[in-house]
Amino acid sequence: MSTPVGRSLGWYRIPVIVVAVLASLLLIVPFLILVATSWTGGSFILFPPEGFSLQWYTEVLSDRRWMESFQLSLWTATVSTLIAAVLGTLGAIGLTRVRNRLAQRWIRTLFIVPIALPPIAYAVGLHGVNMELGFLRGTLVALIVGHALVALPYVFVIVSGGLARIDPALRPAASTLGARWPLILWKIELPALVPYLLSGALFAFVVVFDEVVLAVFLMPPGEQTLPLRMLNASQEAFSPELTAASTLVSFLAILVLAIIPVSNAVRRRRTRRALSPRRADRPAALEGASR
Repeated sequence: MSTPVGRSLGWYRIPVIVVAVLASLLLIVPFLILVATSWTGGSFILFPPEGFSLQWYTEVLSDRRWMESFQLSLWTATVSTLIAAVLGTLGAIGLTRVRNRLAQRWIRTLFIVPIALPPIAYAVGLHGVNMELGFLRGTLVALIVGHALVALPYVFVIVSGGLARIDPALRPAASTLGARWPLILWKIELPALVPYLLSGALFAFVVVFDEVVLAVFLMPPGEQTLPLRMLNASQEAFSPELTAASTLVSFLAILVLAIIPVSNAVRRRRTRRALSPRRADRPAALEGASR
């Protein structure tokens, strides 16, 4: 069954489909090879793998160093995501209160710029700040701030898209009824933005959890995030333990991102149930109409 997009493309849809399939294979095949090499029963990364064994997953999960790095990455990514979620949401909401179109464009650009800048720029700058301010040495403050800066644009862009979907007549109507802006924000805007805030926060979490450049410059001595430990392990010994850890991180990212479509599906189902009439009320309504 052809779609309107397919019909509009005409015979061009065949090369488009071929390119899409090749691009998908280019993304999926390396991941499948990574997963396969982590199941090997040997001591070296080979494809096809030597037998089938989950011993390297056991090695990673039972190694205290890997688990400490995982807990550190989880903690720093969570704190950074919370900061980015708060600042990104407040920035998106505050931008709607700016009346000047030129000022809106500049402010929006400032929020989105961190996506365009390479992480090493933040790493070098924050490293200099970390060295100048002695009380920051040996702490994770600079790393968390850097991760929050990297994650902020994702939350801002997604929440801004959610704000654009809110009926613009709701705020004036609430103001006419006597509601002040804190009540409008709390009762109208924030409830409507919860799905977008969740989506932006999940994207931000995945991005900062896997970030390694800032960790190279800003981690205190003796501590390593999980991506940094994986980077160091790849330089020391390229063993199946590394591919097992990479597979676990990949599955974690897939699991986190899977929350978004699942939550959207649940929300749409609840909305349909709320809008559709109850089955128990239909016979009563039909009986009343017949009378």
